[in-house]
Amino acid sequence: MPRIIAPNEQIVILQLMKNLYKTFKKAVYNPAFYQKTPDSSFADAFRFYFKSTLIFSAVMTIALGIFFIPIGLAFINDKAPGLVRTYFPADLTVNVEKGQASANVAMPYFVPIRTTDGATSTIGTMQNILVVDTTHDFDKKTFADYKTYILITKNDIVTSNDGGQINIQSLRGAPFHTLSQAVLLSWVATIQHSFALIAVVAVIVMYILLMLGYLIYLGVLFIFALIPLLIGWIKKIPLSYGGAYKMSLYAIVPALALKTALNLIGVFFLPSYLTFLVFILVITLNMRNEEEEPKLFE
Repeated sequence: MPRIIAPNEQIVILQLMKNLYKTFKKAVYNPAFYQKTPDSSFADAFRFYFKSTLIFSAVMTIALGIFFIPIGLAFINDKAPGLVRTYFPADLTVNVEKGQASANVAMPYFVPIRTTDGATSTIGTMQNILVVDTTHDFDKKTFADYKTYILITKNDIVTSNDGGQINIQSLRGAPFHTLSQAVLLSWVATIQHSFALIAVVAVIVMYILLMLGYLIYLGVLFIFALIPLLIGWIKKIPLSYGGAYKMSLYAIVPALALKTALNLIGVFFLPSYLTFLVFILVITLNMRNEEEEPKLFE
């Protein structure tokens, strides 16, 4: 049974969240707070950064999971079997043995692009989704003439994208394997039966990758810390590099919060310099010679 969180543990968690929120408000705008930051504990600054990124990663993972898991489930249940039947005919079997491919059909064997109603179609200059020609090695001109996304030759699997980029994957060293419609449908069935486990693993991996993406900024901040150091020099504010780095640990969190919020509403392709500009804005606004704490959030 799932473990129930005791009331006293709930109080502790709520208090931690409350303290984190208070610190976050100060990290957004509080010159008095930033004046004290260079002399504060590095552990406190790191804990704030780490806890904040844990929350950002969790929020992004939940949002992405809610969006992508139903799409993945619908695809594997409703579309994948039909795609296999459409684009890997029942009469085609490809064997890979000792690094070479062979097939049971007359070659070259063409699998054309089809519309949802089964009619043949084209995408740009492409006419085929797959061509099997295991009687020859790869030849660039022949590949272009086939107008296909995927070509299986005697020794290679060749793919092309809409931009014309060609990728060649050698079959040398590949284990013995048979590809057929029945085999592919069995793979789809296995994924269908194991989808819940796959989804859980995918969510865990997604969370780890997102967290690593945020932690990368710990290294980037070694460069970002030069900004408060420069501002301190201009304004004649005594500031060491270590103090500037601690300030940066706080100032980067509002920038990452904005980046996360924009991602949540579907804005993923952000300029790479946006986080840096927000960081500079936070640092500039907070490196002021003021003794009283502003009342911005009251």
